[in-house]
Amino acid sequence: MNSDEPYNIPLPPVFEDRLTQFQRLMLLKVLRNGKMIFQVKCFVKAELGAKFIESPPFDLEGCLADSSNITPIIFVLSPGADPIAYLNALAVKKGMKEKLQAISLGQGQGVKAEKLIREATATGGWVCLQNCHLSASWMPELEKIQETQDGNLIHAEYRLWLTSMPSTAFPVPVLQGGLKLTNEPPKGLKANMTRSLTDIGEARYEGCSKPREYKKLLFALSYFHAAILERRKYGAIGWNIAYEWMNSDFNTSEMNLMLYLDQQPEVPYIALNYLIAQVNYGGRVTDDKDIRCIKAMLKNLMRSEIMQDGYKLSKLDTYYAPPEGTLQEALNYVASLPLDEDPEVFGLHTNANIAFEIKTVSYFVDTVLLMQPRASGGKVVKTPEEIVTDMAIDLGKQLPANMNFDKAHEVTFELTPEGVENSLGVFVRQEIQRFNTLLSRIRSTLVDLEKAIQGTVVMSMELEAMFQSFLDNKVPLNWEKVGYPCLKPLGSWFKDLIMRIEVVGDWLYNGPPISYWTPAFFFPQGFNTAAMQSYARATTTAIDTLVFRTNVMPCFNKDIKEKPETGVYVYGLFMQGARWDSTKKCVDDSQLGVVIVEFPVIWLEPILEEDLKVDKQFTCPLYKTSIRAGELSTTGHSTNFVQYMNIPTDRDQDYWIRRGTALLCMTDY
Repeated sequence: MNSDEPYNIPLPPVFEDRLTQFQRLMLLKVLRNGKMIFQVKCFVKAELGAKFIESPPFDLEGCLADSSNITPIIFVLSPGADPIAYLNALAVKKGMKEKLQAISLGQGQGVKAEKLIREATATGGWVCLQNCHLSASWMPELEKIQETQDGNLIHAEYRLWLTSMPSTAFPVPVLQGGLKLTNEPPKGLKANMTRSLTDIGEARYEGCSKPREYKKLLFALSYFHAAILERRKYGAIGWNIAYEWMNSDFNTSEMNLMLYLDQQPEVPYIALNYLIAQVNYGGRVTDDKDIRCIKAMLKNLMRSEIMQDGYKLSKLDTYYAPPEGTLQEALNYVASLPLDEDPEVFGLHTNANIAFEIKTVSYFVDTVLLMQPRASGGKVVKTPEEIVTDMAIDLGKQLPANMNFDKAHEVTFELTPEGVENSLGVFVRQEIQRFNTLLSRIRSTLVDLEKAIQGTVVMSMELEAMFQSFLDNKVPLNWEKVGYPCLKPLGSWFKDLIMRIEVVGDWLYNGPPISYWTPAFFFPQGFNTAAMQSYARATTTAIDTLVFRTNVMPCFNKDIKEKPETGVYVYGLFMQGARWDSTKKCVDDSQLGVVIVEFPVIWLEPILEEDLKVDKQFTCPLYKTSIRAGELSTTGHSTNFVQYMNIPTDRDQDYWIRRGTALLCMTDY
């Protein structure tokens, strides 16, 4: 349970010899879910052989040898990898450079592509059709061309090369009949930095008028480029959205770096930070929290301190900008770096590995479920139909009745002196209507599902998807559509729903509570507005001059006995990427192995915006779920981001931004 490599440790003697490889895999799934993917490799290696867990080298010449004049060679593209350079090199080697014709598909390019194929089949040339996924309307024509080809009537040296991102528009027969290969970009900080520095070349590396400044800042830039790419593997704690930065972003930034150093008497750190973080790389970034993070990451590297030979690029002693020297010396230093990086390299806590491993395992299991046959064979205790029927009956029994407005407490929808319903009453009324809609949908679909299984009503596509969701322990899509954002599996989701209804029902029937469970609401942004509006009306203050001061209380909800004088108490939040230190009364690094911790009660105190002080504060975003990316709804609010909360810190807030620290309304389980 405590080992970093539990898959390598022998089991107790009673199990070591008795369990099969698959049983060992199941045991690890239960005990150490995040490490399961490593045991999967052990299982595949034992059952099929080591070659099935090792990526083969990129062998374009071997693919050519295996192909024929009617077998297309298909490059499955991945972000950051372009195989065309390899194809051009192969064409030169095979003496086909003059006979290689390439065209990038898109609107109106289909006719040109057909002409190239027609000519090449007669003369024995090579045709490369790039980006097939961008020409979905022409794909049926490509399929027709391939199906009507006769190898005896086509020149023996003719070859068709296709490149495409994974796409449903790509013709299945062409895919099945072709040779498929992919070449992913280098993985890991070490491999990325090696590629970036190697591409610069010796001549350019020595070509700046300020050699020391250029070499130091170029190294920092290559580190930054590799770090932001590798942060993507950590999911939402790395970036809200996984951006597809390319070599071109690095090359443009390097050119700007040399230009500014050559033309400015001093190193313009502020200009370089803005140009690289917000223009070159930031031009691809669409989320404002990610812009904040990319600025914080570069600010730590593109600064005057980097000119000191001992300046550390991260908390780890291993990573620093090497002394001024040759390109080969810089590459030698990069070659000495560890193959597997600690998340600290990217500004993240070591715990980020846990989240990354769980995310990887979850994606793996979902993929396995996707490929699983829908019909079960062999003798089973219960059929899928019986399992789903029992689940539907059980959930139906637990489902509470719709909330009744007629039984509302007199204070819940109390009128203000002006004769209008109080703001919090308006808010909770809308919440109850949403919950009642969801309850009605659940109740009716459970009945329909039972009838469909019995055969008394038609099993529609919606009910069939619901049936499969029950078997996979996932929330059905027809419930999600009228529900709230939540990543919990079906069992946990249903318990969470009942808790939310109990909390909102208590407000309806017994009046406003002392403190509010923010995660209970469909629309917590609306709750904040209602609470602020209540204060604004009571004090006759213009609401647009008010903000909330975030006061972290020294207790949890069970210790709260009375309401605050102004504002509201909120509870039930969780912190990811850091923790609250009740002794120091500020945010602090997570404890090893504890990824998410419960956060104390927060007093949202309305004050005038001009009185808000944010010195020694971390402006912490609050999200509904751990998948932090959201969509902008018609109300102008994000479907996931709720608000910023200013939390006391004894460090620079950029430290916590690089950590990916955030508050969440709920965990995933």
